[in-house]
Amino acid sequence: ALTAGGLGLIGVPLTSGFISKWYLVSGAIDRDLIPLAVVILLGSILAVIYVWKVVEIVYFRPASASAAQITEAPWSMVLPAWILIGASIYFGVDASLTSTLAGRAALYLLVQP
Repeated sequence: ALTAGGLGLIGVPLTSGFISKWYLVSGAIDRDLIPLAVVILLGSILAVIYVWKVVEIVYFRPASASAAQITEAPWSMVLPAWILIGASIYFGVDASLTSTLAGRAALYLLVQP
């Protein structure tokens, strides 16, 4: 779940992070705000760096002998994390609901005096 969440922060395709970054960059380019699009993409590169550090520590470094014994978190903590990761992947694959709602909200806000 941690790794999948990190991939969403980076904006990897098939996650909701990709969809949100796609819309942000597309909107910035449509408005000729190229520096803003570059800042968004630099944010993704920064996310790659700090997510990779966590992944490297979790998966590729052996635990030190002085580390406390680690046990699995209780289901009351694990289940909500997996539900949120599932939602991130679902909305990354099928963004029609969220994009429709966001479009309606934007139209409502733009039309209000």
